[in-house]
Amino acid sequence: MENFCLNVRLARVLLLGCVCVVPLQSQAPGQVDPLTLKRVNSQCWESSSALLLELRTPRIADSVPAFWDLMIFLKSSDNLKHSALFWDLAQLFWDIYVDCVLARTHGLGRRRLARLQPPNSTFAHR
Repeated sequence: MENFCLNVRLARVLLLGCVCVVPLQSQAPGQVDPLTLKRVNSQCWESSSALLLELRTPRIADSVPAFWDLMIFLKSSDNLKHSALFWDLAQLFWDIYVDCVLARTHGLGRRRLARLQPPNSTFAHR
């Protein structure tokens, strides 16, 4: 039984590796193009985009759709400064997005909510 569980875990890791690596074959090491990725978690996609907009000063866009329009413009531009800015923003977005997806996948959000429950709730008496 233990051997079967190990095989299942290894199969999951292999599958996850294939799903993550195949779309990135055309990118340089360390560069993840968010414009070519599938949105695994649309809630994280939106919140990560909004958080990136809040973190940037001066503000680069007024809304999430405007931000992605800017990203498309930067990527399609022949100007090297635009390309550099695109990759900087893409890396920042990717870091925020991966943190969000991992937190949701591992239930960190649920644990945080459970910790914030008032002590006199019905769950505390169990």
